[in-house]
This record gives sequence, structure tokens and C-alpha cells, in this order.
Amino acid sequence: MPDNTDRFDTIVVGAGIAGLGVAAILCKEAGQKVLVLDRFPMTGGRMMSYDGYPGKGWRTEIGLHMIELGEKASCTALNERVGKKVEWAPFSKTVDIWDGERFINIAELVPMTKEDRAAFGKMLEKIALMSDAEIESWDNRSLEEWLTENVPQPAVRELFTDLGMIMTTIPHAIDMAAGEVLFIARDNLHNTRQVLQASYPIDGMEGVTRGLVEVIRENGGEIRLNTDVQEVLIKDKLAIGVRVPVKKHPYQEEYRILETENIYADRVVCALPIYKLSDIIDFNPESSPLPRWWLKRINDIKHEVTGLIGFMIGLSEPVVDPQKRCFFSALKMKHSGFPFQAFPASNYSDKITPEGKQLLHTDLVCEHAEASDKFKRERLLNLLWEDLKEMFPGIEDKTEWKLPYYVDGCDGLARQPGLVGNFKPALKAPGIPNLYFAGDTYLGRGLAINGAARSSMRCADIILEDLKR
Repeated sequence: MPDNTDRFDTIVVGAGIAGLGVAAILCKEAGQKVLVLDRFPMTGGRMMSYDGYPGKGWRTEIGLHMIELGEKASCTALNERVGKKVEWAPFSKTVDIWDGERFINIAELVPMTKEDRAAFGKMLEKIALMSDAEIESWDNRSLEEWLTENVPQPAVRELFTDLGMIMTTIPHAIDMAAGEVLFIARDNLHNTRQVLQASYPIDGMEGVTRGLVEVIRENGGEIRLNTDVQEVLIKDKLAIGVRVPVKKHPYQEEYRILETENIYADRVVCALPIYKLSDIIDFNPESSPLPRWWLKRINDIKHEVTGLIGFMIGLSEPVVDPQKRCFFSALKMKHSGFPFQAFPASNYSDKITPEGKQLLHTDLVCEHAEASDKFKRERLLNLLWEDLKEMFPGIEDKTEWKLPYYVDGCDGLARQPGLVGNFKPALKAPGIPNLYFAGDTYLGRGLAINGAARSSMRCADIILEDLKR
């Protein structure tokens, strides 16, 4: 490295909540000189918020985001750790399930006798008392197996499977990792005395990440956007920095080979999902500095993700009672054939729409094969709109605008047996002691944003421990 080259203590690739969280902690607690790089023109990653689009007074986001545990969430703890506060709306009061003709409360979906209700209560007591070791022992087994062995009542099993679908975005209990569902349920029972509670930030998703951005900048860190990192530089089994473009290129993207420069640091944190790692790390087993077993493991699981395909819908007047704080779901839609979820974000916050309007977040929960294929996405969007017209009468006439979107990898790795808990990739690269990872596809528990926040705090703690050595 030339002597006159600017050097950083840590470079973080990715400005989602995980990357911002690691950077904020290192800046605040260790006084590190940190550089955060992201290819997008704004921070937030899969939580980006857009003000004033499609019109004045609207705040839209990528995807449907209800955050488990709200003020008691891991993303709240992350903000509090660096001295920032997230303002939350009250918890969602109900979960309504579409039965094919109307929305009904989830408790009505599965009729239960007095004995069933007592059994459900005993099951929750059992989950609340489970140890970490007991939960981890179920990470490689399905929720269906756990229910078969522990819950004899069919109605109780059916109700808990419905709750598991909302937690995992996986429709069938045989495909859900029991350990993850049990952990999420236990976490909610300890914090809210409910199996699943979720809320929405008053300022939208930006309200969760804004404070982290402020901490980084207030403590001498730097965030560079519109910077598409080309490669993590690894030499002699150490990460030494990253390679980035130096200027725009006249060729169209498919013909482009960028001119680049190197930025150096004592360590690198990759805070982007595992399915993006091969964009910045050499995955050729003949030349990669990382071991073959690790490369194979990442390649084997990188597409084991769920996807979202849906609409952000701006309504001239509500199609859901403005006073109703509710999460809507369906196990299988009539036209599209996929699980469904939605909620009226403006019922939680009056800061994200013009007065009197309503913002409805909607999506279908699908898999990588559907989310990654533009023809399948288009077909499913058309079918979703037919479903929405049946579920929310009058929505077509009241729609001012609707933005189609998709997310391939909405909640990190799919919560399937063998893909959760300690089965997820570790937060430190094997054989490269100063290369780290953070995000919802790496070691950590909890739903989506909370999983990423937990991962960022654990990653930062590992780095802080390494600094002491």
C-alpha cells in the first residue's frame, strides 16, 4: 500500500441495518475510523424508505415490514446501545386470516373446545420454559415433528401451524424449522406474553436506521453511497481492503469492465446476504483464499430463501377501518395459490401518507424460483390483483397508485430445518481472521430485521474482543 493512501480501521460493505449497526458500534464504542460502502444511492438496504414518491406526503418502502416485538425488539436494542431511540406505534391488535370468503380472526379459523384452549395454554407454558439448548436441539427438525411429539390435540397443532406460517413465511409445518419457531414464540412470550406481537415504527423503516447513520457520522465514520464494491482484497490469508470503481464507464452494463482503485483497512465486514457474496469474493475453488468446504456450503444454501412479490398501494380513502391495527394473512390465495400477507401501514403512523389517505402494504410469499423470474413475477402480480379485489371490496376504485415490487430473499435464509441457529454461516471467515460477516443470512436468530440486528451486535462484539487480543 502506498504510504500516502488513506486507511481505515474497518470497511463495512453494505448499508442495511446489519452493516450500519456494526459500523455504529465500532465508531461509538471503539472510536474506530469506519467506512461504510453501498451500491445504492441511499442507506437502508432492504429497508430503504422513499419520501415524496409517488407524490407529496407519501413515504413508501421496499416490501412489507411489520417488526416483531416493537419497542422490545432487537433493532430497538441496537439503537439504544449506541444512544438512539426508535419511536413505535402500538402493537398490532389482531391477526385476521382470509378463509376464502372473508377475513376472520385467527382464533376463529381453528374452532377449539375448552379442553383445546387449556391444552394451548399448557403448550405455551412449556415453550416459555424451554432452555436455549432444548430449542437448539430442534434446529434440524421440523415443527410438524415437534407438534406430533408434544401436542396431541389436532386443533392446537393446526392453530400453532398457522402462527408458524406467519413467523416463517413457510406454509407447511413439515418445512418449518421447529427451533426457530420455538425461539420466536418463547421470545415473544417472555417480552409480551403473546405468541407473536409486532408493530411499526412511527417514521417508517427509516426511523429504525436513521439513528445508526447519525452515530456513524457523529463519531467520524464515513458512508459512501453509489459505490458498487467489486472485490474484497485478500492477501496472505488476511483481508486488506476492497476494490471499488473510480469513474463511470461509457459502455452499457453488460459490456463494462470498470477501472478501479483500492481502499485499505485493518479488517472488512461483509454485511450483504450470502447470495451476494460471490459478487465480491472469489468463489472459484481453484483460486479462492477460502476453503472449499465453506464455498460449497454457501453455494449449496444461497438460494434457500423466500421471496415477496406485491404492491405498495396508495388509496384515496381507506379500504380498512383507519382505527383497526391489524395484520392480514392467508395460507393460500384463490387466484395466485401462494400465502398472502398485508397490513395498512398508515393505520399505525400518520406520518407516511397525506391526511385522509391510506397506505396498504401487500405481498405474496413465494420462493426464489418465482421471485427471480420476471415472467413468473408478472403473472403472479396480475393474479394477486384479482385476489386483492375480492379481499378488499372497492380497492380498484380507491387506488390512486400502486407500485409493484419484489424481494428475492426477504427474511434471509428460509427458516427450514438445517438452515437456522448454529446451522447458519458463522460471523467470521474460516482461515481469514479479519474478515467478518453480518446480516440475516448469518448466525443469529429472530425474524428478518431483528435477526439482522442481533447478527450485527454479535459481529461487533466479536470484533471488539479481537481488538483486545
